[in-house]
Amino acid sequence: MLVRTLLACLPIAIPAVAAAQSGGTAHLYAYTVKDRAAFEAGYRQHLRWHAAHADRLAWFAWDVTHGDRAGVFVDGTFGTTPDGLAGRPDPKGDVADFRANAGPYVSATGDEGWELWREASRVTPLEQRRPLAYAHVYMIAAEDKAAFEAAVAAQQLQGATWYRSLDGAPGRYLLMLPARSRGAPPPLSLSGGPVRTLRAETWQYVPRLALMPGAPLLP
Repeated sequence: MLVRTLLACLPIAIPAVAAAQSGGTAHLYAYTVKDRAAFEAGYRQHLRWHAAHADRLAWFAWDVTHGDRAGVFVDGTFGTTPDGLAGRPDPKGDVADFRANAGPYVSATGDEGWELWREASRVTPLEQRRPLAYAHVYMIAAEDKAAFEAAVAAQQLQGATWYRSLDGAPGRYLLMLPARSRGAPPPLSLSGGPVRTLRAETWQYVPRLALMPGAPLLP
């Protein structure tokens, strides 16, 4: 994907240490879509480029159904490393193909890097390549990083997957929780000092716009 932003059913509890991909880095890219039909056709063509180049990264795709960014398309890869992303097949060709096939129909609105916080996560569905049909996704800022992390570790929030920011913003976190529908995410109640919810969204997975290594593109 252009270096750019969780279906099975609801989650099965699995160990916090991922097996399908060894890395813990997540890269997310977000886009405002101008022409959905044309974008989907072009994006699927771009996924075929990835398949033809034997890309070993797993690429996921969502629609934001609720929140300030409702209507935005999010894609990204989880369970890799910075070197793994940089070492994907033909990065310049990847960018050129995205721009040619999908780029005309979107405007880029987000580019985020995250690192899996394994000790606080209760499940890691994305690293296991088992995304959920729906997920509540929160971006959180904590003023006292040490106090917040100690409180989260003590809480052990059920079903949570936590990520820490890789973008030079200490005290920034991404929390993903299983959801049963595309409706509004519930308010969070977290201890550990002053905490702000910067973003609260619901994401719906789009399997036909996702690509797993070695698997065919879904119809």
